[in-house]
Amino acid sequence: MSNYKISRNRINVLPIAIGITVLLSILPVTLLGWTSDIADLVRIPITPISHIGTIATSWVRPAGDPLGQLEDEIERNELAEAERDRFRQLYTAQMLRATELADQLRELQSLPESALRNPQPPIIVPIDITGKRSSDVAGTIELKLVTGAKERVRVGDIAVVGKDIVGRVSRVGLTRIELNPTTHKESSLTRAAIVPAHPTNGRHPLLAEIILQSNGTSEMYADVPATSGVQKGDLVMLDDPSWPRVASGLTLGIVDSVVQLDEAPLRQRVVILPRRRVRDMSRVIILGTGEAQE
Repeated sequence: MSNYKISRNRINVLPIAIGITVLLSILPVTLLGWTSDIADLVRIPITPISHIGTIATSWVRPAGDPLGQLEDEIERNELAEAERDRFRQLYTAQMLRATELADQLRELQSLPESALRNPQPPIIVPIDITGKRSSDVAGTIELKLVTGAKERVRVGDIAVVGKDIVGRVSRVGLTRIELNPTTHKESSLTRAAIVPAHPTNGRHPLLAEIILQSNGTSEMYADVPATSGVQKGDLVMLDDPSWPRVASGLTLGIVDSVVQLDEAPLRQRVVILPRRRVRDMSRVIILGTGEAQE
């Protein structure tokens, strides 16, 4: 009879224990912090035994030492030199990567404020140059189309290095972007303005408004009135409404020389050179006017 009562009590306790366990399992973790204290109390009696077992294991089977396993001194030296060379390689790779990221940051920081505060801010896409003809100083440059740039870059977008325009997108393909330098022979007539490189009280802030032309060489040219006061070293700034609005006021080049026209005594020929050429760069930034698809 007593055995029957004991077994019945055990049957009644089992559902209660299961219910308590389920209830504790669904409680928030923040309310179960006291369980770790109980676990620590339970582990107190077995902690010394655990330490003795760990010490015995270390004594029976000590931790392996790669250098200690090599009894030959020559092999130890070779292994140490190999490890040294490997870590030098990793250090050099990380240093080069950090330098590349620092260069990209400087390029982004040198962009004009208008490129960052435009009502419709352009999407800045760093592009690596992959193809160019060494014999054609004003030829088309091929750029690698990075992932996600196809929807962002459109024909007519400009490529810049700092505040200098170095080219304009002529075609967007599946894997490549074609970029025409500012001196490309197919570049259309471009409106621009010539301003002093170092404004002074004696010179007008706007020296001349010009129509810029290119003959397919490394230079551009335009005609100005003989009384404009244009000098060598003055800056040529873009002022063409047919270009993207973000490009207005960026630099197209610098005045290299001013020549008097014999056939037009009242006018002068201004020869203009780009301050930076896209073919001399390994990477440019395209101010894309397209919108990325979600």
